[in-house]
Amino acid sequence: MPADPLSPPPPEAPYFDPAAGAWVLSRYADVLAAFRELRLWPIGQRGEDQHSVRDETGKLRARGEMLDAVSPAKVAPWQSQMEELAENAVRQLPRDRPVDLLGEFAQPWCLSLAMLVTGADPADREKLAALAREVFAGTGQPADSPVRARAAEATAEMERTFNARISRMGEPAMVGVSQTLPRMLANTWVALLRHPAEWARLGSRPDLMPGAVEELLRYAGIVPALFRRAVEDVELAGVRIRQGEQVHLMVASANRDPEQFPEPDRLDVTRRMSAHMTLGNGRNSCVGAMLIRMAAGVTTAALLEGFADAALAGAVEWRSGSGFCWPAAVYVVRSS
Repeated sequence: MPADPLSPPPPEAPYFDPAAGAWVLSRYADVLAAFRELRLWPIGQRGEDQHSVRDETGKLRARGEMLDAVSPAKVAPWQSQMEELAENAVRQLPRDRPVDLLGEFAQPWCLSLAMLVTGADPADREKLAALAREVFAGTGQPADSPVRARAAEATAEMERTFNARISRMGEPAMVGVSQTLPRMLANTWVALLRHPAEWARLGSRPDLMPGAVEELLRYAGIVPALFRRAVEDVELAGVRIRQGEQVHLMVASANRDPEQFPEPDRLDVTRRMSAHMTLGNGRNSCVGAMLIRMAAGVTTAALLEGFADAALAGAVEWRSGSGFCWPAAVYVVRSS
C-alpha cells in the first residue's frame, strides 16, 4: 500500500538517487525552475517519451484546443448546472449508514460533468464510464501489460464513440474529468475531514471557498511527482544534469516548502496563497485548472451544506497508479 500522500517527505537539497537513476528536486524554487526549463523534457513515470503529444518546446500539441474546450466562457454556465446536481446528490445520500464520498458522490457527479464537457450522447453515459475506467487503469502500466492492452482497446472504442462530431479531445477529457478529477476531490476531502476545525470554519464561512480550494489543492494534490529528461546538459539548482539523465520533480514536497508556505504542514483554509505546484506551471500547467477549481468549490460547498456533521469512518486505504495517489474510498458518518 502506498504511503499517505498527505504526509509527503520534506523538501531537501537536490541529490542523485542511484536506485531511481534520477536527480530528485523537491524544494519549491528548484521545482519551479525545472518547470520553466525547456531542456527538461516531460516523460512518463516509467521514462516513456512524450514526443507524440508535445511540440518542440514540450508544450502539448493540442493545448489550444483543450483550453478552448474548458474556457471561462464555457465553464461559467456549467457551474450553475453542476451546483444544482451536487446539492441534489448530497441530499439523496443515505443517513443510516457510512457513505463513500468517492464512489457515491464524486464519481457520479464527475461523470455528469464529463458528459457536459464533452457533449457526449446521454445514451452513451454508462458505456463511456466503463471505457474511461479501463483507460485510467492502463495509464502508466508497462507496454506488455494486459491492462495496458485493454486500455488501448478502450481508448480506440471511446474515440469511435465520440468520433469527429465532438472533438478529438473527447477521449482525454472524458478520462480526466470522470476518473482523475473525482480522485483529486477525494484527496482534498480526506484532508479537510482530518481537520474538523477547518471543516467547520469553511462551512460557516462560504466566502473563504476560493482561497480554501487553493489551500486544499496545495495540501492534498493527487500527483506526488512529475518526471523529466534532460535533452541537453542543464545547470539547475546548483547541480549539473547531463543530457539523457532523468529528473524527478517532487511536487507534493515542494508544496510543503516552509520557504514558500509558512507552517506548510498545517491545513489552513484562511491561508493567503502564493502559487502552489499542484496544477503545474507555465507551458506545463494543467489546461483544466479552471474546471478543477470550479469542481472543487461546487462539490465541497455541497458537502459542507449537507454533511456539516460528517466525520471520517475509520482509516483511509490509499491506492496508486498512473502517477497518482488517492483514497480507495472516503467513508463518512453523520452524527445526526
